[in-house]
Amino acid sequence: MSFDKVHQETHGRLSKAVDDVCEEFVLSPEKMHELTNFFIESMEKGLGQAKEDADYRGLPMIPTYVTGLPNGTESGMLLAADLGGTNFRVCSVELKGNHKFSLLQMKSKIPEELLEDETVTSDALFTYLARRTLAFLNKYHPEYLQNGEKLKMGFTFSYPVNQTSLSSGTLIRWTKGFKIKDTLGKDVVKLYQKHLDDQGMSMIRVVALANDTVGTFLSHCYCSENNGSLTSGEIVEPVMGCIFGTGTNGAYLEKIENVKKLPDEQRAELLQSGKTHMVINTEWGSFDNDLKHLPTTRYDIDIDQKFSSNPGFHLFEKRVSGMFLGEILRNVLLDLFRRGLIFGQYTSEDHLPHRLTTAFELSSEVLSHIEIDDSSQLRETELSILQSLRLPTTYDERIEIQKLVRAISRRSAYLAAVPIAAILTKTGVLNKRYHGEVEIGCDGSVVEYYPGFRSMIRHALALSPIGPEGERKTHLCIAKDGSGVGAALCALVA
Repeated sequence: MSFDKVHQETHGRLSKAVDDVCEEFVLSPEKMHELTNFFIESMEKGLGQAKEDADYRGLPMIPTYVTGLPNGTESGMLLAADLGGTNFRVCSVELKGNHKFSLLQMKSKIPEELLEDETVTSDALFTYLARRTLAFLNKYHPEYLQNGEKLKMGFTFSYPVNQTSLSSGTLIRWTKGFKIKDTLGKDVVKLYQKHLDDQGMSMIRVVALANDTVGTFLSHCYCSENNGSLTSGEIVEPVMGCIFGTGTNGAYLEKIENVKKLPDEQRAELLQSGKTHMVINTEWGSFDNDLKHLPTTRYDIDIDQKFSSNPGFHLFEKRVSGMFLGEILRNVLLDLFRRGLIFGQYTSEDHLPHRLTTAFELSSEVLSHIEIDDSSQLRETELSILQSLRLPTTYDERIEIQKLVRAISRRSAYLAAVPIAAILTKTGVLNKRYHGEVEIGCDGSVVEYYPGFRSMIRHALALSPIGPEGERKTHLCIAKDGSGVGAALCALVA
């Protein structure tokens, strides 16, 4: 048999295998409707779920005790701290009262030993956070250290907490890499405040605990100049904050009367005081942890069980977020290699480049370059894979890898549209006003930087129960500095 014939047959087998894998990542309109309806069902169950039910695995639907939204006229100087995926950020936010703000910040990478060492204690982590806070004040606001003037701080803590008031919440579980066991069940605000006091910063009072998604929502409400105003003859209203980055989550405004998990007397007290709505942190990364409806491939199962730090949890996030997109592709490529379909220059898995066989070595940024590569012979893809994995590829292999990348990112974006469609449907905000339009504040590296991600979400929204008309009335807006400014806005109302 000629070389060309062998080559065609080899590529044909690879192409067929890749097409079959890509088909597993397709979400049909019927599946979009099924998932959206189940998401609404999960929201309603979560809003009524007692906090003490340890066996509950559905949507947490956490009350945030934020009962009002900013409109852009607020002013003042506030501090914010943000513990995110791999960084800790301290900010000062000056709200100028005209939808504008100025921000100074210091970002510090979390030391690896705090992330990976299971013997690390809460004291070690929060001592580090307090010391970085002191470094920020010394650099940007030494006058507050000298005169002792009181400063309110909002603390963005991007992990599931059982929030019991605006300024208190206990950690339910870590995600995104942390493994510090003795923090579980502890009030993270008290931990942070104690170590701020220990470092001589008792003038700072941590008065609000905010999730990054709540912060994104509040920040967008403050900054949106369309908030409550007429734009092109229509009223545009901010209704939701979303994160699509290392992780994924969303927050929205819910009627207090529907938040049945609040104690009856607390709910009655809020309603009597004139409060009608509360921001709910859905923690939608945990949507369908029981896998009743989520599309699931063998790669999803392997990543959850073998490579993640919290098997059985955050299964929606593991299909959507930037932390996992590259890991999905890496697992598919290894599977194709084990089936003798790709990277034929390597005789065994032991000989493969180390980075290809190491979990989480392939980042979503690499996928973003491959996604839109239209260079001759896909040279940009060749270079990206060579730089990131030290892996040589043929043109035929690169064609198939690009198909896989696009299937994985499209599934991510289509799944991302599910909670958006569900919240828009459940709250009825699209029908609140005749010709009314809505804005959704979005933050995170994937939604901001991944090519075509927002347009793929929009395409999926049109296939969802809100349909093409609902999709046209929905605006996905990038909310900059959501976690910092939003936490400051939470502190303002405390």
